[in-house]
Amino acid sequence: MAKNLATDMAPPFILVAHYFIAGAIFYMITAFVLPFYANDISGYFLSSSIASLMHLYLLGFVMMVIFGAMYQLIPVVLEIPIFSKDFAYVQFYLFVSGILIFTFGLWDETYTQIIPYGALLMYLSMLIFVANVFLTYKNIIRWDIVAKFILASNLFLTIGVTIGFIIALSLIYGYSVDILELVQMHIATTIFGYVIMTIMGVGMILLPMFSLSHGFKQKAIEMAFYAIIIGLLLFLIGTIVGNDILKFSGVFFCTIAIFLALYQMYLIFSTRIRKQNDFWAKNMMASFVTLIISFLMLLAGIVTQNETFYILFGFTLFFGFFTFFIVGHIYKILPFLVWYQRYSPLVGKIKVPMLNDMVKEKVADIQFWMTLIGLLLAIFAIGFKITLLFEIGAVIMGVGTLLVIYNIYFTLVYGIEELKN
Repeated sequence: MAKNLATDMAPPFILVAHYFIAGAIFYMITAFVLPFYANDISGYFLSSSIASLMHLYLLGFVMMVIFGAMYQLIPVVLEIPIFSKDFAYVQFYLFVSGILIFTFGLWDETYTQIIPYGALLMYLSMLIFVANVFLTYKNIIRWDIVAKFILASNLFLTIGVTIGFIIALSLIYGYSVDILELVQMHIATTIFGYVIMTIMGVGMILLPMFSLSHGFKQKAIEMAFYAIIIGLLLFLIGTIVGNDILKFSGVFFCTIAIFLALYQMYLIFSTRIRKQNDFWAKNMMASFVTLIISFLMLLAGIVTQNETFYILFGFTLFFGFFTFFIVGHIYKILPFLVWYQRYSPLVGKIKVPMLNDMVKEKVADIQFWMTLIGLLLAIFAIGFKITLLFEIGAVIMGVGTLLVIYNIYFTLVYGIEELKN
């Protein structure tokens, strides 16, 4: 299933770079403000301050990078070009503007009146993305499990962002809706329905490619696909009709889907040719472990109704699983894209670098351990409500973020001066 990340049908590198660079900047901003949220770790998990942080990170970093990666991967998976590159540029500028306005409105309560405007810009940008994907699917010839994941995840994204827009309007204009139920549906459809389903799908392309795995069966991920769709539909229906049995059944199926996907990842890793635990492999292993921990925290929160477990779930999922998975793949995808654009025409004419030369491996390794140590300290601090320890953990994670930014910069400028000369 492994395929190249760049083909003649892929968009220009500058388009993907827009999303990756913006995602890195939002990642850095989140790292800078995180220590200032130490006093919020013992508060209400759906407070506006925590919502601003999570949206800044999820939208600005996680989804920004996913959107950029999708514009590169979808032509590879579907073997047809993206419907419109112009749509992608328009989406980018709307999305960045919307994130800044929306998160600032959540963060500073004196500016809550701007929230709907930021939400509208983000809503329009995501509808443009979804429309671009659906119109691309019109010409699809070959269906596989990855194509199914991408299509289904974008359907859930449409539902999720529509619910999110309704929530934003309700906060300002006081619509007669149950905000808590809408928030639950919004979280389910955007985080599980879009982000995690997308990661499951593209993982079937990226993990075998970067681990040089082959010969594995993919029955587990196929079962996970149907399990998570059933789980999300049961949860949504249960929330709408107020039936806790349906909601718990939905959580159960989603849990099964997560562990089926993890088992699939294990099968891929067990057949890998590249056995050394480089910085990519370490990030992948850490991402899978933190995903398990975060899901256990969610289940503990559902059972005990203790809000601390919900905060631990969100924090471990966002700053553990998402961070390790995305950063690990940035270290692989970005060097390849830069190499393809800058050096592929020169193969056979001059000596070209290896992909590993385009990443400071020692810096990446230090960054990994700093992120892991900072994350563990912050998780412990949240569990025991130790403000100072959270600040220390957040600062350590922040230093790790700066090292990621350094490596991204190193990759983007690699060889420019030499090629000029």
